[in-house]
Amino acid sequence: MIHILLIFSIWMIGACFGSFFMVIGLRFPIGHSIIHPRSTCSNCFHYLGTLELIPFFSYVIQKGHCRHCHTKFSFLYPFTEALTGLLFVLVFFRFINQPKEILLLFFLIAFGIIFFISDLYYFLLPDSLMLLFFSSTIIVRLWFHPLPLYYYFISGISFFLLFYAFYCFTSQGIGGGDVKLFGILGLFFGFELTLFILFIACLSSLVFGLGLFALKKISKHTPFPFAPFIFLASFIVALYGENFQVIFYSLF
Repeated sequence: MIHILLIFSIWMIGACFGSFFMVIGLRFPIGHSIIHPRSTCSNCFHYLGTLELIPFFSYVIQKGHCRHCHTKFSFLYPFTEALTGLLFVLVFFRFINQPKEILLLFFLIAFGIIFFISDLYYFLLPDSLMLLFFSSTIIVRLWFHPLPLYYYFISGISFFLLFYAFYCFTSQGIGGGDVKLFGILGLFFGFELTLFILFIACLSSLVFGLGLFALKKISKHTPFPFAPFIFLASFIVALYGENFQVIFYSLF
């Protein structure tokens, strides 16, 4: 019972953070304050009360609709909250004896969810947030680096230059924000793990895109956000990267 309560508590804390991260992802890219005004219904502009702002559960209780005008809320709200909670739980129990790793990955979750929302809604990864992510990652690496520090910096520079060249010599397929993002992830993870991230991100986005194309939900000219797949891959590698390395070295 205590174990279940611990899981629920960590999930709920993560869901609360996920709700806040979503506010940042929705408001910051368009220059709105992340504090004021309070959350409202986008249709009737009713200020949402405390009971309407409980992560995930308010959406379920209200059946996904505003209590006043009955406008349907986006499913992305409870999805983001539940996902953030799940990531908090997975990270906590995966690295329960490694508090530094837990803090590092909570930090990655924060930026990952914010950029996920920003790219999904606006196809934009704001430079100011990217700069904050970059400077924070430098501090993280100065504080904690299981491999030689220069390894991470060389990795970050290499991935940035690689994707910058790709960005300069191709007319489509990747945005400037993705170039910076891969440079930062190279600094965060190191060369080998970032290669796994690149592979998983490309594969998952290809499969998802082909699925939507087959269902005629998108055309070949439809813009497609890549950051959500980059961070999906980042979380998978953060949790199970060591397993990928073992499999890779056993094969080669």
